Amino acid sequence: MTEQLLLRRTVIGGETAEGDYVVIWDEIRIGRIHQQTGLPPGRPSVAWGVSFPGRPQPPAHRGLAKDHEEAKQRVKLAWSAIRPTLTDDEIREARESQERDERRPRKRPRHWQD
Repeated sequence: MTEQLLLRRTVIGGETAEGDYVVIWDEIRIGRIHQQTGLPPGRPSVAWGVSFPGRPQPPAHRGLAKDHEEAKQRVKLAWSAIRPTLTDDEIREARESQERDERRPRKRPRHWQD
């Protein structure tokens, strides 16, 4: 088991966006960092959030940052509060749930069909 956090490009509907990442811990998706659009200039515009599958996400584990570096630091801080509280059973259940989800066939709604 690793304690390292990794960022992977977010893929939604086969597409990626600049500055949009999924946060991965030990091959489990635990968060996301992405650029928000439409906010006034000068306001924090990088959204970040951390949660562990099967657990509620407290408000302190999500927010806006001025840039991706600040968002990464906030993710690390939030994760440092979550990680020590996880049980082996919770980690196993999260891994199994994610594996089931990845095996599930993806079907686009009929109104999305080309």
